[in-house]
Amino acid sequence: MRGMLRLALVVLVALGVIGVVHGETAIERLVSPGPLSAAHAALENNCKACHRSFDRHAQPAQCLSCHRGIARDRATGTRFHGLTEAARQSDCRQCHREHRGLTPPLVPQDFRHFDHDHQSAYALTGGHRRTRCAACHVGMTRFRETPQACAACHARQDVHRGGLGSQCHACHTTARWRDVLRFDHDRTRYPLTGAHRTTACLDCHRGEVWHGVTTQCVGCHLRQDVHHGADGRDCATCHGTARWRTIRFDHDRMTHFPLHGAHATTACIGCHALTARPAAAPITCNGCHLRDDVHRGADGPKCESCHGETSWKVAKFDHNRTAFALTGLHTRVTCVACHPKSVDTVKVGTRCIDCHLKDDVHKATLGTVCERCHKTTGFRIAGLPRISTPWRSTMLPEKGDFPRSGLKD
Repeated sequence: MRGMLRLALVVLVALGVIGVVHGETAIERLVSPGPLSAAHAALENNCKACHRSFDRHAQPAQCLSCHRGIARDRATGTRFHGLTEAARQSDCRQCHREHRGLTPPLVPQDFRHFDHDHQSAYALTGGHRRTRCAACHVGMTRFRETPQACAACHARQDVHRGGLGSQCHACHTTARWRDVLRFDHDRTRYPLTGAHRTTACLDCHRGEVWHGVTTQCVGCHLRQDVHHGADGRDCATCHGTARWRTIRFDHDRMTHFPLHGAHATTACIGCHALTARPAAAPITCNGCHLRDDVHRGADGPKCESCHGETSWKVAKFDHNRTAFALTGLHTRVTCVACHPKSVDTVKVGTRCIDCHLKDDVHKATLGTVCERCHKTTGFRIAGLPRISTPWRSTMLPEKGDFPRSGLKD
């Protein structure tokens, strides 16, 4: 009996060495532990795809030659086979039991206790911890191929319809899909300031257009432009983001007409009567104050020669720079007292008699040089008695020259 068994074994070995049946040796077919799993069923008649004859240690390399993704994970230390020490160092057959037929799984593992945070490349947080495995791993035999992009699972919940890309986590959290993180607009080329910080996103990004949105003020505030485009498109020159009606135009720096005195507190529309204007406002005084010119243009356009910017009624003309300096009572006399008409129309004389002809009680008998006896501090001569003679305003006569009117020296 033993001799017959030995003979049979020799024959089988011989057949295994020299005979091949459908790609596999007869001896391999006879010693196979059982049929392959469903995943490897196509290799049922090709033992050499996974095994090398009489070299059991070569099997792991044979597995990784087909499962290149897992080989890469083990080499780079990523995903389950790279993060888990046992999976990274052990032979494949330690976990994946083959030749048990089509039904039993290759990995008889309890996924309910799988440590997703440390044994995979995707840690579960928030609502993902309460999600069933099958909800993400839908019909998959290779869990490592599960996509990690939010849109892969939440495409139906994407109200942006892909317009914002696949980086949903930039705004949404895993705790609750409707919880939206505050987008840091300051990291864009248009930082938000003032009222823009409290403005709803869709007020500027209408129709959920997020790219290529204009940053010019008129892009959103065209209806509020009372200038109707006449002042250009750079609204920020005058307006701020805190409040549209707040104007901060620097008239002193940006124009050729610095504002001083009452001009600094005058409303813009006081000079710029037209909000939509084809030309700039005039910078000459009569350009705005023509109705205030009581001289009716007779004194020319240079109102600033006499008037200041604090008040229109206050004159600042320096008479001392003329040929007739004002002294004494002349400093308190109104301009119109000497200049009843415009100086450009009627030139006033500089002699006393030119203004005081009616005051000359001498009737020109003493000449026209009044200042020989009179002063600007007072027309009456100090120390001279009041008499009813025609010469009461002259200088005191010499002794003995008084007329016979009862006056004594």
